[in-house]
Amino acid sequence: MSHSSQHPLGLDPADFPARDHLIYLNHAGTSPISGPAASAMKQFAEECANHGAAAYAGWTAGARATRSSAARLLGAAPEEVAFTKSTTQGLNLVALGLDWNPGDVIVAEELTFPANWHPWKMAENRGATLAVWPERNFRYELEDLEALLKKGNVRMVAATSANFATGFRQDMEAVGKLCREYGALHCVDGIQTLGVHPIDVKRCNIDFLSADSHKWLLGPEGSAIFYVARDRVPLFREDLIGWMGRQRYWEFEKLDLPPDPTARRFEEGSPNIAGILSMGASLDLIQNTGVESIFPHNRTLCRRLEGHLERNGWEIVTPREDASAASIVSARKEGADPAAVAKQLWERCKGWCVARRGFLRLSPHFYQTVEDMDRVGEALEGL
Repeated sequence: MSHSSQHPLGLDPADFPARDHLIYLNHAGTSPISGPAASAMKQFAEECANHGAAAYAGWTAGARATRSSAARLLGAAPEEVAFTKSTTQGLNLVALGLDWNPGDVIVAEELTFPANWHPWKMAENRGATLAVWPERNFRYELEDLEALLKKGNVRMVAATSANFATGFRQDMEAVGKLCREYGALHCVDGIQTLGVHPIDVKRCNIDFLSADSHKWLLGPEGSAIFYVARDRVPLFREDLIGWMGRQRYWEFEKLDLPPDPTARRFEEGSPNIAGILSMGASLDLIQNTGVESIFPHNRTLCRRLEGHLERNGWEIVTPREDASAASIVSARKEGADPAAVAKQLWERCKGWCVARRGFLRLSPHFYQTVEDMDRVGEALEGL
């Protein structure tokens, strides 16, 4: 697929090989990994094949760099970042790791992604009660959250940074302010905005955040970031810790080592080194580009798609204002089967998108251009 114009962010096309042959519009699902992420994974495989554990010192240094890079992205300290295998694992650590008392209320969104629902339902078996934050007009209003908080006993708000199906982006700073005001913990499923929209976990009063790298970070599946605020680590029970989650864990002969006091205590066993190094390469790519530049560019792409959809009779359900929008465009059209339309877009222009909740969902990313979106618009004609 040829691209005549230079990218407005000055990107190197070699860093995004998928763009050569398709218009990928499912970054809200699973993204193609970046060129640097693929190179890091290949390099690890070659070193592992040729040197085995003799190369471990270099891998450890690379993992340390990835942790620091993830911390910078979040506005956190490196010791507040752990590596997990998925968004779900991080949320499960919170759900299973805290002691819930009878009467503790957890607030979760009505139509959130299952990863941010099942752990909290599971916590009900351990004494907590789940309260539902209702969706209204494809949004989650702060006044509805405050009404739940005013009822009392809310110990945690399990918020989603952006809804996977509608593209509604929550004001995490406002949610954090309410949590602070009412004495509730703030836990965030951040996978739909991390790498697209700037976030500062301290300013947003976030206690826990979990996000895999396989969406907007352009990293591999199975490599995720789990943030735990330094002063919240002591809240966790110790029965989730393995051998690597201990201080001086390399002293293998000692079986009485205390838990690590940092977020690293949640890295219970041998790490996914290939995934961590690959994720680190993509984190560097994202941050070298600048999330503050990525978000406005992505919004330009989304607005271009919205225009094409509306001209073809589609109703946009995603918020139109930048303050409430992620990098997702969801739309519906009476009489149209979004799954069938997605299939036709693939056949017409190699545009890869999906249907979610009865909507056609398109989710572009920063390495693409308005010309790419226009090709999708042309393919929409007559569908």
